[in-house]
Amino acid sequence: MGEAVFDSVARYYDDEVTWFTDDVPFYTEYARQCGGEVLECACGTGRVLIPIAQTGIKVTGFDISDEMLRVARKKIEKLDQRTKDNIILLRADLAHFDLHKKFSFIFIAFRSFQSLLTRKEQGACLECVHNHLTDDGVFILDLFAPHHNLLAQEKRSMYLGRFYDKENGVYITRHAEDHYNLANQTLKEERFYEWIDKKGVFHQHIWTFELSYLFRYEAELLLEKYGFRVEDVFGDFKKSSYNYYSGEQIFVARKR
Repeated sequence: MGEAVFDSVARYYDDEVTWFTDDVPFYTEYARQCGGEVLECACGTGRVLIPIAQTGIKVTGFDISDEMLRVARKKIEKLDQRTKDNIILLRADLAHFDLHKKFSFIFIAFRSFQSLLTRKEQGACLECVHNHLTDDGVFILDLFAPHHNLLAQEKRSMYLGRFYDKENGVYITRHAEDHYNLANQTLKEERFYEWIDKKGVFHQHIWTFELSYLFRYEAELLLEKYGFRVEDVFGDFKKSSYNYYSGEQIFVARKR
């Protein structure tokens, strides 16, 4: 397999998402309730996986990005041995994975499912999840909630703030250009990382990625088609009911 989408920005990832921690206690709670081993699909740098393992739960995580996994392994090496023993990391494709094992709880966090751009890829992923879930096991899927006012713009520019790059000792500023393809239900983003190094030289790194978007009932029907029963749809990680404006669609489903 060639370079994965996140390979070129893996070293920035944890610095970029320091603001986002609400989902960690949410997934940890479900991991405890389910009482067995956990699988995180598209686990990235271990942002959610590691805190779950630190509670004593055995967690397997996979990702297609070698660089994201490299960052995760570097973080895991600093942990105590008990936590290390609770973690298995693998390289696998979200749309095609076979781990020869079943889990009582499987989740796909932070919109990672939306990197699958076609219904064929999305269906293949859900088939894999279904095959790896124990009878009556729980599957949680987090998607962003598409807003019609944003879709109507088709194109928009955003300033995303800045973060401190500890590796190089510089502040990196981010902004993005979004382009919505209304026919294909995809969002293509060009994200610009800009900084001035200690010698006063300007640098720019451009990262391009594409996401699909799904509306609530479309996603529910897709889950039902592939053998899941949707029990809850939350609008945030405090378990508020989905209300369209919340920004999140968090589907809690069981294997049917």
